[in-house]
Order: sequence, then structure tokens, then C-alpha cells
Amino acid sequence: MTCAAVLEGFAGAGGLSEGLRMLDLGPALGWEVNGDACATARAAGHPRTRADVRTLDPDAFADAEGWVSGPPCPTYADSGKRTGRADYATVLDAVERLADSTEPRRTLDEVAAAVTDPRTALVLETLELALSLPGLRWLVAEQVPSVRRIWQEFAAELAAMHRWDTCTVLTLRADDFGAATRRTRVFLIATRGHTPELDALPYRARWDCDRFGAAPADRPPNPITPFPATTMAAALGWPPGRRINTRGSRTTAGGNEFSADGPAVSLTGNGARTWYRTDLGSVAGRLSDSHAGLLQTFPADYPWHGSRSSRFQRIADAVPPVMAAAVLGAATGRPWHDAVWNRLTEIYGTARPDVSHARLCTDRPATPQLDLFALPTPHEGTAA
Repeated sequence: MTCAAVLEGFAGAGGLSEGLRMLDLGPALGWEVNGDACATARAAGHPRTRADVRTLDPDAFADAEGWVSGPPCPTYADSGKRTGRADYATVLDAVERLADSTEPRRTLDEVAAAVTDPRTALVLETLELALSLPGLRWLVAEQVPSVRRIWQEFAAELAAMHRWDTCTVLTLRADDFGAATRRTRVFLIATRGHTPELDALPYRARWDCDRFGAAPADRPPNPITPFPATTMAAALGWPPGRRINTRGSRTTAGGNEFSADGPAVSLTGNGARTWYRTDLGSVAGRLSDSHAGLLQTFPADYPWHGSRSSRFQRIADAVPPVMAAAVLGAATGRPWHDAVWNRLTEIYGTARPDVSHARLCTDRPATPQLDLFALPTPHEGTAA
């Protein structure tokens, strides 16, 4: 039996692992198939087993209380080929089949053979391990927004048939946690034996499905955050007024530039490696992997491994650590505000105010920042 309190699937280079470490939540072990991602995570101090999650033996992890899953998103993402959307119904139909199956691996293999791209079916591994890991008390899974309906189907199955007490699907955006990028992710959070503390999260959308209680339903958004809006320029130490070219001489309906005087657009592996500051040109002004990692709230010296293309793909695939820490803390009932503030101070030099200034989550930073409330800064260990 392996001693890991938290098991990470599709663990990547360490976005969720950083969140776990920021909360001192573990020990954790990540499973990941990509060599550069494993090398990066290990160099950063995150344990990795380089192996396919589909070969994981649940009985070897009977002591694991947490299951963290970030399955590949290219077939569902706007920046990918979107074949997963064409196979959406196949994946939804497979949820009940998998939950009722006496041969789950065979069922998963059949689904993988039926979809256009077998990576589409990997999202189902999140459910399979949630059903088969015997000691789980909590689950956090993340994906691109288009997977929200699949997460809801998982939640309904877990709550109705498998004794998971609370199941929630949240849509969150990284800049609402002080990150200098507008990355949006949808999270599935499920717990047994305790109720997660989700109300302090600045969520854009929320859907609850509990074992005991009202019927599954959407809840109003909670677009209020205590964290400041961070511009790309401020995060990277640039003067104001700088612009970023994203497509060279190519243009689209939305143009090929954006201002660094706001949070960066969401990074993609193939896209961000070509970004450059227009005032410096395409060589001197090219975005570095350290810059890209900072936008995602990784430390500037995070040890990215591999070719430039591979490094940027690892960065783009990662959950921003500040968002990871907030979700993991809320899911497990651990205080998380200090961890997020400490990371923002460490990487951006953001000073935590003596009086908390809650602001409205908007598409662009308010100028000046809108203070909705002025409250004493909460101390961790008390209600935040």
C-alpha cells in the first residue's frame, strides 16, 4: 500500500500540486504520463509517478482521502479541435454505464473506442477513481468550461447513488484570485462527512447537488473578491501602456494585440509562446516561460523543463496555484486566504491591506478599484 493522503491524476507540471503545498495538504502523489511535466514537477519538489492513470490500482491507495483530477482538455477546449463536443452525448451516456459496470475498465475502453479522439474519454477516469478508491473523503476535479455539463452528471451520480454528501460545480476565473490572467476553469467538488466552505469563493456560476436536501439547482453567482486586480504589466514589472502581439502579422476579428494594462488573456500552449511586446519587437520582446508562469502565479524560478513549445504547453495546461489553493482549501475546510495572499506577495509584491477591500469581479480591472466593503482583514482560523 502506498502512503499518500492525496492522489493526483493527470497531475501535470504542478499547478494543483502547488495549491496542495501552499496549504500543507498531503502527502500527495501525482500520476502523469508526460516526461517534461514529470521532470518539472519533480524539480519543484512534487512527487510524480510517470504512468498512465488507467494503470492505477485503487487497492494500492486505500488510505488516500483526497482525489484531485485534471484530465486533458484539448478535445473540449475552444483552442483545440473540439471533437469532444461532437462526442459529448457519448460521454454523458457512459456515466451511468460506468457506475453500474462490473467491468469498469472494459466499459472505459469501449467508450474510448467509440469517440473520435480517445483523450475525450479520459474525463471519465475522474469518475472511475472516485467510485473505486475506497477511503476517499473529498474530490476536486477541474476542466474547461464546456465540460460543466459532464461534471454535473458526475455530481448527480455520486450524490444519488454513491453516498457523496455534497457535490458542487463551480465556474471560477483566475483574475478573481489576483492572478494576472483571465483563465476560466470549471471545478467539480464532492465531499463525504463534511460540508465544504464554498461561500467565500468568488464564483461566476454555481450548481449544487446534495445527497440530502433540495433538488439539484443553480445558485446565484458570488462575484465579490478580496483580492486585487493584477495587470499583466504590474505582474511582470513593465511600465504602463505596453501592448502584446499574439499572432504576428495575422489578424482575426478580435485583432492580434491586447493591452498589458489588464490581466492577460488565457494562455494556450501554441499561442502564448509566440507573444511579444510590440515596443521591443518579436525577438527582444518575446514572452519567456518565466513570464508566462508568473501570469499563472507560479514563482519566477519555477523549473520548467523541455523545449520552448513543451514548456509553454505545460504552463498553459496548469491550474493557477492561487486558484488551486482556494478551491482545495474550501473543499477540505482548510483556511486558504493567507496562502493566496502570501503567494501574491511573493511573486507580484502585492501588499495585503490592513483593511480588506472587497471588489466586484469584472472583465477588466476597475479604475480606480471599486471597494464594495471595508472590513477588518480576517485572521485565518476564523470565518473569512
